[in-house]
Amino acid sequence: MVGVSSKGIYGLAAMHVLSHAPNGRTMQVKEIAAMTSLSHSYLEQLLSQLRKAGLIGSVRGASGGYKLSRLSHEITVLEIIESLEGTLFEVDGNVGSSIILESFWLDMQKKVQELFSLKLSEIDQSYQPFSYSI
Repeated sequence: MVGVSSKGIYGLAAMHVLSHAPNGRTMQVKEIAAMTSLSHSYLEQLLSQLRKAGLIGSVRGASGGYKLSRLSHEITVLEIIESLEGTLFEVDGNVGSSIILESFWLDMQKKVQELFSLKLSEIDQSYQPFSYSI
């Protein structure tokens, strides 16, 4: 069913911070942790999953860190959440013999997907005022 745990919430927060990096520069874990109030070790776990999902890239070295692998207007909130949580809304099993109930559940699935199809870049536009100082 529908549900977003702290994992998805914090992962979205980390991606939001990365989307504000000037000129797409890399950010170190300690910077992201400070801006999201997450522990360094937990954040590293989330960033690892986001990297494996292809949403962020990492650069090694003294000036290394993490950055978005695509532009923020190409990444949806749904991609971020599902890369950390798995499928956000899925009807398991038989919904019964009623075509009405089947239509209801399929409609709910579509609405959840539409709601979470918001682009990472659109979060700031939709929910002003907020900005990071990087």
